[in-house]
Amino acid sequence: MTKPVVGVTAWRGEFPTYAGPQILNTLETQYSDAVVESGMIPLIIPNGQSPDAASRIVKAVDGLLLTGGTDINPEMYGEGRERVEGDDIGVDRFEVALVREARAQGKPLLAICRGLQLINVALGGSLRQDVGRPGSAHEPIEAGFDPDEAEQRRHAVHLEEDALLADLFGSRELKVNTLHHQGVDRLAEDLIVEGRAPDGLVEAARYKGSWWALGVQWHPERLHSEERNPLFEGLEEAIRRTP
Repeated sequence: MTKPVVGVTAWRGEFPTYAGPQILNTLETQYSDAVVESGMIPLIIPNGQSPDAASRIVKAVDGLLLTGGTDINPEMYGEGRERVEGDDIGVDRFEVALVREARAQGKPLLAICRGLQLINVALGGSLRQDVGRPGSAHEPIEAGFDPDEAEQRRHAVHLEEDALLADLFGSRELKVNTLHHQGVDRLAEDLIVEGRAPDGLVEAARYKGSWWALGVQWHPERLHSEERNPLFEGLEEAIRRTP
């Protein structure tokens, strides 16, 4: 089999450029680097498109990688606004459509940080709009934080005995970074908890059925290769097993 092609969702937002602030589709290179290192070819997907485009996009790739990003508009899970930052409901609707099409077409999907939250919402779950509590595993993240400094704040994730992640990593406990202020609240019925943080927050979940879909709340692409590669290699293996 030739190298699998993985569709990677871009970030859509206002960024500074030589011509002043512009709306761009962009992405940190850590995501595409991790895909390449695991024997796959990344194909960046411009975000905020019409949900109607999701079917053809998913057909064009062998698997999907949902990247991190801004908060999800609480309208997507039927709640009012409490603490939401930088949300874009057009991006939310497009990515929800990608998730549902990936399930319909049986395309393997790996979801990171916002991606886990997005899968949960797409399948009928809800979110906690602010999980940060001083002294907990999820210290509040202040505006203007330094991602490189923040990712040094590691906490444990305790994996379930039958967790797919336990097989991938060969361990039932991981030390992960934490770069989020929202998280899973009501878990979608079609998802199974893979692991939790010491404060009980869901840190990983997978789809119950035959569709290979796995989401983690941390950022594996920002970790050392031995800490991130099992996840991306798991995606590559799932794609190769998919008819």
